[in-house]
Amino acid sequence: MLILAAVVLPLLAVRLHYELLLLTSKLVRRLSGYLRAAVALAVALALLAHVLEVVVFGAGWFLLIEAGLIEIEPPIPSFVDAIYFSGAVYTSLGFGDLVPTSGGGRLLAVLEALTGLVLIAWTASFTFYQMQRHWLETSRAGDEGES
Repeated sequence: MLILAAVVLPLLAVRLHYELLLLTSKLVRRLSGYLRAAVALAVALALLAHVLEVVVFGAGWFLLIEAGLIEIEPPIPSFVDAIYFSGAVYTSLGFGDLVPTSGGGRLLAVLEALTGLVLIAWTASFTFYQMQRHWLETSRAGDEGES
């Protein structure tokens, strides 16, 4: 079960990220005449993607802990605490008040941190590309489409 979670959770997060960035790209194109709105939407939807990915991992942590397959010290008493722990791991913020004590938990923490690192970098490159494209379009149009 733990190995399945270690494979499924990162793949689910990557798929979710891909789909949300694809949706973001389509929506940003529709707002191409409104630079600020397009960039703000891209950033907001990217943040939403990351939040959803943290929740997916948090749900995985919570289920694995409840099943007794992973131990966290001190024990995580609620789903919200599992999401908090997931957010700390995903963003590579590091451990502090909650720490995985089992080998499986440590492995999953490493996989989540690597997944978060890759997806955050993907978001940064996506956002840079969107902004660069809009800046080029705006400079060509002489800021006429700016709003």
